[in-house]
Amino acid sequence: MELLFPSNIKCISCQTIIPKTNAYSLCKTCFKKINFLQSNCIKCGAVSEEDICENCKEEKKDFISVIDEIYVCTTYEDEMKALIQGFKYSSKTYLVNEFSDILKDKYGSINLDADYLITIPSTKRRIKQRGYNHTDILAKYLSKKINIPYIKPLIKIKDTKPLARLNPLERFLEINGAFQIEDKIINLDYKKILLIDDILTTGTTAVEIAKVLKERFSHIKIYFLALATSKK
Repeated sequence: MELLFPSNIKCISCQTIIPKTNAYSLCKTCFKKINFLQSNCIKCGAVSEEDICENCKEEKKDFISVIDEIYVCTTYEDEMKALIQGFKYSSKTYLVNEFSDILKDKYGSINLDADYLITIPSTKRRIKQRGYNHTDILAKYLSKKINIPYIKPLIKIKDTKPLARLNPLERFLEINGAFQIEDKIINLDYKKILLIDDILTTGTTAVEIAKVLKERFSHIKIYFLALATSKK
């Protein structure tokens, strides 16, 4: 019976044999190395015990953002950083089941009730280079688990450089005009859209996507959910 239905599996991080019941297929040691966040700043996505972090308060923002709210599951460091990099760059697509579970649990904790799920589009050239579209795979799994339709309202029409090393002006110029609305997009006015990604770094790309959608649909709500944040 054990051969047909094994009671143990390997930890997705260190490959130690663990019970199948372990959360996110992680051993206890690796689980403790991941900083699962109970809360974050909903305006910038930084680690924070309050909904609005001190930096956002000090900047005296009016809190009216093109992205309505931002949520993150973990911090982008240590075990989580290695896992995401493996998923993103090393064809470890089997991690999609655990990653989508993490996103599902976070989504369930924020009582969002979104109408549609979307991701950040990639160009055909970038997908061909990598061999797969990791966020597309992630969105398909999550869509089934939270029972929200996955749609693709945007296409990316401009290859862009990595934004993390650019200054704010360079980021804006690089990403500006990179996305356009699909010709046959359904009416998204008065809908809640959940935009998901693996990592929140600068947030510039997510803001550009929200801006493009809100220029077409003025009454749309955009919520952003990432597996991990690099903002501290």
